[in-house]
Amino acid sequence: MILIKEKKIFSCEECGYISTKWLGRCPSCGAWNSFHEEQKRQHQRFFPKEIQKPVLLKDIEFDRLPRILTGIGELDRVIGGGIVPGSVILLAGEPGIGKSTLILLAASKLAYKGKNVLYISGEESPRQLRMRAERLGIKEAENLFLLSENEIKSTEGAIETVRPDVIIVDSIQMIYDANFDYPYGSIFQIRKAAQFFIEWAKKFESPVFLIGHITKEGSIAGPKILEHLVDVVLYFEGDKLSNLRILRGIKNRFGSTEEIGVFRMDEVGLIEVSDSSRIFLSDNTTAQPGLVIFPSQEGRRTILLEIQSLITPSYLGVPRRTFTGLDYNRVNLILAVLEKKLHLNLGSKDVYFNVAGGLKITESAVDLAVAIASISSYKDIAPIAQTVFIGEIALTGEIRPVQHLIPRLRESARLGFKNAFIPSGSVDVSVSGMRVFEVSWLSEAAEIAFKKG
Repeated sequence: MILIKEKKIFSCEECGYISTKWLGRCPSCGAWNSFHEEQKRQHQRFFPKEIQKPVLLKDIEFDRLPRILTGIGELDRVIGGGIVPGSVILLAGEPGIGKSTLILLAASKLAYKGKNVLYISGEESPRQLRMRAERLGIKEAENLFLLSENEIKSTEGAIETVRPDVIIVDSIQMIYDANFDYPYGSIFQIRKAAQFFIEWAKKFESPVFLIGHITKEGSIAGPKILEHLVDVVLYFEGDKLSNLRILRGIKNRFGSTEEIGVFRMDEVGLIEVSDSSRIFLSDNTTAQPGLVIFPSQEGRRTILLEIQSLITPSYLGVPRRTFTGLDYNRVNLILAVLEKKLHLNLGSKDVYFNVAGGLKITESAVDLAVAIASISSYKDIAPIAQTVFIGEIALTGEIRPVQHLIPRLRESARLGFKNAFIPSGSVDVSVSGMRVFEVSWLSEAAEIAFKKG
């Protein structure tokens, strides 16, 4: 390790912003009293740096490196079709959601393929990891090495000995550099640990998985710069009371961030759900007041979701508004349009919304489904059975076009739905076995959706 000159600096524990003096408020993220003093050692590197010279783009020799398949199809889908050699992947999620389980399964499958995998755990002993592997049904894997260590220097020695093809660190918050008087988990130590593994990955083309904790606000613990430094950021999420888990890509330098992976947590561990289109639907196909089906598009995958609404008289001074899985401001906007255009008196009502299965919907294409579910619950009348609703609602009450309409309709028809409400003026949307209603205004959609017969 090369060390030169030392000087004092202050860094923000929220975003990693660096200043030469203490500041009461961070100019980058706006956090108050977030600056802490640390010693900065300039030009510090863990591995000797080779002097590089500028080269022309056309002169760079390029051989497309094959991606490394983990053997877990849902994981490979989210990271873009496999692991890119030399990439650094950050996996975050709430405690107990299944991060370590997922990554241990991936490690075992890579080891079975002949890859040397080093699993560095700063939280569990090798015996505890072996117990977890036994529970997951992982058989003997000669190429899977376990190391219970959280000091960088000791970790470096083990890596030099094993020379792994893949490194897993569980978790990055537990790794520290003993040369500095900062506790592990501090902003400084997290940044140092990340720097070490990123340099190793780039120098030896060995992929690195970093498991990260999240704060109570739901963001990754540590400086925001950690997310900027890595190549891929994955979030593993789900309701602990449900056995469904969603793997979502937040950042990916080598692929799309629109894909999701779906897993089911069983007694024996995580199980992939390859056909996830109907998994969030109830077995009860009877039309019910306040229940509407929306085909959500997640990358190239269409997932049908239940939008559940409950509108009841309020006995409080301020009516309740509780929305789970939907954007709070967006739903309030739709409720305002319903009051203005359809003259529904929602100001004195408690309004509850829920997306079954724990998924979160951010696309505006769900607007029409939310509106129809609201009207259905308000009037206590079920909409047309076996129907999906797709469309964005403008403040004027107009139904606006949305993207990915054809795959949504085709998947809905495959699962047995007979009717679909879509924005008028869409391109050719004829789907075999499905009746399509093209609507221009919210009032028009409401009239057709609740017409008897």
